[in-house]
Amino acid sequence: MIRLVVLRRTRPLKYGRLTTIALSLIAGIVLYTLILAAIGVSPVLTLSIISTSFISSGVVKDFIVLTVLGYALLVTFKGSLWNIGAEGQFYMGAVPVIYLTTIAFFTMGNVSIVQSILVIIGSIILAIIFGGLWGAIAGAIKAYAGVDEVPVTLILNYIAYYLVNILILGPFQGKYVYGYKRTDLIPEAYQLGIKIQLASTGNPIIDGFLSYVRELIIHGWWLVGLALVVFLVWWFFNKTSLGLKVKVLGSNPDYLVTAGWDVKKVTIASFAISGAIVGFMSALYLLGYLLRLEYPIEGQTAGYGYLAILVAWLSLLDIALVPVSAYIISSLTNAGIAQSSAPEVKQALTQAGFAGAELSFRWVMIGSILLTYSVLRFLSDYEVRVIRK
Repeated sequence: MIRLVVLRRTRPLKYGRLTTIALSLIAGIVLYTLILAAIGVSPVLTLSIISTSFISSGVVKDFIVLTVLGYALLVTFKGSLWNIGAEGQFYMGAVPVIYLTTIAFFTMGNVSIVQSILVIIGSIILAIIFGGLWGAIAGAIKAYAGVDEVPVTLILNYIAYYLVNILILGPFQGKYVYGYKRTDLIPEAYQLGIKIQLASTGNPIIDGFLSYVRELIIHGWWLVGLALVVFLVWWFFNKTSLGLKVKVLGSNPDYLVTAGWDVKKVTIASFAISGAIVGFMSALYLLGYLLRLEYPIEGQTAGYGYLAILVAWLSLLDIALVPVSAYIISSLTNAGIAQSSAPEVKQALTQAGFAGAELSFRWVMIGSILLTYSVLRFLSDYEVRVIRK
């Protein structure tokens, strides 16, 4: 008689982490290419678009956002607390930003530099608080009711959707939107984007480099915020007792109880910190790029909250690998969007009877990578042995 036994590896595979990431990326792209080839999309076109996306300056914005959100989720994932609610925390963080900039201190003219700074700082602080509180709600339900955090955070995402949509259709609806279901534009005095124009040189290599420089300058304040988040998350896990407790919670939760630490407080605090970081990025995104909210709210952020989950997983919860993972996911997301607009792709989908399905391409790609990652991560952490009796 033959039995298959699954055992956790006593020693990790050599270069297991980097191998898992690399193979997940390669196998996911191959699977995605084969899926599209089966419905008539040229593999050459698919691989060309994917390779181009990795050197496109359009990836900068998504890279910064996903890196920050990846670090936010790392705070809970390290403790085996699965915060799937970054989407809801992101939108709840946007509420005070819109209120302060388009209602409480809305202006059509110039304001003093002091007012601009105070409103921007106030918006960011309140976004951090709102995001943190929304995360803490999930943590409290997990800690005191014992309800699994995955469905709780998902439900809170949809509650956030509905709440923000109600606000957009009600008290937040703009006075200067010509009947559209959206908020007023955030006044220029409160915007964080840096405006810059770089002249074309006619050389594609130089122009490509300059486009990267331009994107980095435009999102300069975001880069400052990213650097701050990287330092704080590193400091949290390496220099604070709470960070140590979160790591212990993920590896040996029984030890926390034995040591007399309050697991409930650790759970709530980690969710609150995670949500606070998401709220911080929400404020930067709204003040520096989005500038208003529109109904329905669900399509405003390209699903950053969900993409960040893959960023955290693909990094294997390694602080140093989060930016690498974010860059990969950002590039592939942009590749999916670029491919969806290619005329050859639309024609192939129409002929195959999948007209209109091109909008889901990026999710097909992300799903392919997630599938291969799950399999490879399992093989990295476990081994299957054949036992003969």
